[in-house]
Amino acid sequence: MSRIPADETAQPQRPVPPQLDSFDQKILAMLRENARATNVEIAQRVGLSEAPCSRRIRRLEELGVIEGYTARLNPEAVGLGFRAYVTLVLDYITGSTAQQFIDRIGEIPEVVSCYIVSGGYDAILYVAAADSRAYSDIVFYKLRQIPGVKDVRSSFIMRTIKETAGLPLLWGPPPAS
Repeated sequence: MSRIPADETAQPQRPVPPQLDSFDQKILAMLRENARATNVEIAQRVGLSEAPCSRRIRRLEELGVIEGYTARLNPEAVGLGFRAYVTLVLDYITGSTAQQFIDRIGEIPEVVSCYIVSGGYDAILYVAAADSRAYSDIVFYKLRQIPGVKDVRSSFIMRTIKETAGLPLLWGPPPAS
């Protein structure tokens, strides 16, 4: 029986985007964990002095790697505990109806996110509402009024099992603290 060297059986490491070195990766991991961390805290944890750390964060923002900083809100605490994923099928799509769809979806504050997808649906929305009546009004008086929307189907969130604050950082083991 031949033995396979350990490094040949290990899963391949995902490539790191070329502009991100190990300090950048550590900074991103730290900010993902706590976006309110001060520059001093980040610099200490990643092993840089404050000025280079600040420059790196600014560079990551300018490159578009960091798109912004937000607070995660508890839906029930802000009165939006009725949440659903909504699939839409569009009847016809032209340049003008596509732009109308984009504009109208952008005007509906309860639509938290919208994705154009492949498969049996044309779009998937994440919608937050106060209750079932408010959700029903969103569907009938907003979504179904968008030109070209043929079918609206809803899957209501009954319980959240996992919800992370950001994207997974897949370039290797997490940086040591």
